[in-house]
Amino acid sequence: MKEIERVIVRTPSESFWKGLTPGLMGKADVALAKSQHRSYIAEIEALGIPVKVLPELADFPDSCFVEDPAIVTDRVAILTNPSDKSRNGEPAYIEETIREIYGSRVERIEAPGTLEGGDICRAENHFFIGCSRRTNRAGADQLAAIVTKYGFSYDLISILEIDGLLHLKTGMTYIGDNTVMGLEAIMAHPAFASYRRIVVDPEEDYAANCIRLNDVILFPEGFPRTQAKLTAAGFKVKTIQVSEFRKQDGGLSCLSLRIPPLAF
Repeated sequence: MKEIERVIVRTPSESFWKGLTPGLMGKADVALAKSQHRSYIAEIEALGIPVKVLPELADFPDSCFVEDPAIVTDRVAILTNPSDKSRNGEPAYIEETIREIYGSRVERIEAPGTLEGGDICRAENHFFIGCSRRTNRAGADQLAAIVTKYGFSYDLISILEIDGLLHLKTGMTYIGDNTVMGLEAIMAHPAFASYRRIVVDPEEDYAANCIRLNDVILFPEGFPRTQAKLTAAGFKVKTIQVSEFRKQDGGLSCLSLRIPPLAF
């Protein structure tokens, strides 16, 4: 698994609690969300990875979920086209930062295609592209053409029949070493047949979303059975509290763009 060279995040705004899926498990506490976000940054920096912190965007309550408006790889970055008007302006606010890193190696998803980064999971040189209520088939097909152009392979995976699942990565994560972890309904997909599969404990669905940062898995606090499975599989796990982001249907991967060393 390629190491992460740098990370981009965006500070939660005072309007954070007003996002698209508010109130899951209670109203989000903005002050606590900001504190948890600072801890998230600190954990990344403690691993020796520099973090660029973008300013909050009050007009975009979900904008701290910076993974959705852009997709980053070692070869190209893709600006997405979020489906909801409350998020559709976010790519424009991150484009300058993306172009500072990638220059002309930036592609874009165009209407009528819609696509959000939370539906995209990269496993080395392969992409799992989720078709969801946020990412339509037109957007998925556009991304498939782009990643193919840059030498990647892909599988399309529909999650439309899985109740309560916002994005593909709400329900699964690639954690390196040819291993995927996720909900049983997703792990059963034939696209994952060649991978080592770790099924999340059925009472710990939220634990399906975590992030691999070089040799450490950053994992949400409070899911001991799934954490034990990761440890037993040989992974080094560091837990972090993200309760306020869970209330907004956001996970650990949503909060950052993790950029590997560029290959061009």
